[in-house]
Amino acid sequence: MSEYDFEAFFERSAEMLCIAGADGCFRRVNPAFQRILGWTAEELTGRSFSDFIHPDDVEPTAKEIEALASGIPAIFFGNRYRCPDGSYRHLGWTAVREPETGLLFATARTAAEPPGANRRFQLIIDASPAALVMVDQRGFICLVNKESERVFGYSRDELMGKTIEVLVPPDDHARHERERAAFSRNPAMRPMGFGRHVRAVRRDGTVFPAEVALNPVQLDDGPYVLSTIVDLTFQKQTEDTMARLSQDLESANAALAHQALTDPLTGLFNRRAFDEQLEKQIQLMGRVGRAISLLMIDVDSFKEYNDRYGHPAGDEALRAVGNLLRRMARTTDVVARYGGDEFAVILPNTTQQGALKMADRFRMAVRDHPWELEKLTLSTGAATILLDNEANPLNIDYAARLLATADRALYCSKGSGRNRVTSAAEITGADQLP
Repeated sequence: MSEYDFEAFFERSAEMLCIAGADGCFRRVNPAFQRILGWTAEELTGRSFSDFIHPDDVEPTAKEIEALASGIPAIFFGNRYRCPDGSYRHLGWTAVREPETGLLFATARTAAEPPGANRRFQLIIDASPAALVMVDQRGFICLVNKESERVFGYSRDELMGKTIEVLVPPDDHARHERERAAFSRNPAMRPMGFGRHVRAVRRDGTVFPAEVALNPVQLDDGPYVLSTIVDLTFQKQTEDTMARLSQDLESANAALAHQALTDPLTGLFNRRAFDEQLEKQIQLMGRVGRAISLLMIDVDSFKEYNDRYGHPAGDEALRAVGNLLRRMARTTDVVARYGGDEFAVILPNTTQQGALKMADRFRMAVRDHPWELEKLTLSTGAATILLDNEANPLNIDYAARLLATADRALYCSKGSGRNRVTSAAEITGADQLP
């Protein structure tokens, strides 16, 4: 093309044409450029693009110019240019760098609305209950709807031309840019509900959880990505509240279960828990073929003590006895308040000899305790069964047998002067129950 032909084309083109230096300063603009923006050639020539574009668009535009130096053309990137009356016009640019001179040749088109959108489409997306943001292949925002403005706190003009990373916390920028580049290489629709949760940031710096769906869109002027963004703040708050309530409910249920199995006065197992534990321990010892022993313990002359010093003193005495039994017991033993002034101790894997040693240990602990009002003692009955599934009939109620025999031995202790231990062997003549 001759110089004359170029001049004619440049001057007569209905498209906005300009030539700029690598520094971003205008070298030449055509009449269409002047007419559409309202600036004269004298007002534009020699001045930088940054003097005319929206402050929020300066950095993205500078990045586009820097990218041109590597030989990659800029295809329809958007920014806003100021007119003499202070208003802004949306422009969509296509630019290329001439390698020999370093000059930038660019053409622009005005867009009353974001690239690729029309008024009808804008009305439709503004009616969407979800935030919609569309970016071009370089990540620059070219379309937002009203819900996006509400969710993020930006106006539409503040977002247009910025990179999508403005909606991501600063410490996530690098990762988001990598993910965006990977999506551009292999674009495919990513619908909601597939765990695409991200951290987003509002204009005021508030970080909030969001779910994002991505949909690649091919328009006449190139590929775009339409993002659907749902603010999960309320959902997360609801989930956290439900989790907290569930945890509180579990704690309350555990407390109720504990109360149902615990004697409120002594903190030991109550009668119900004792019955359950005795059955469980009998089954367990039967599977492994071991002995189990039971101690039935009564506080001597407790009625007289209670009558003499009153119920509060009696309650305190029972608490003290319960604490002594708990401290003296082994970790595998089950200590319970059986009822009134009577206690019971299940001794798994314990023979008659071992049961008598444990019973005497309890007796001496109570006898030697420094009682303030009056010394208390214990009477104890002990019973033992060697359990073996192959040798013991399955239809025998071993729990009832242990209880009955240990109770008989207890009354034998009380009838023999109290403060003593009696084993079932002294009653049955056998070391252990069959």
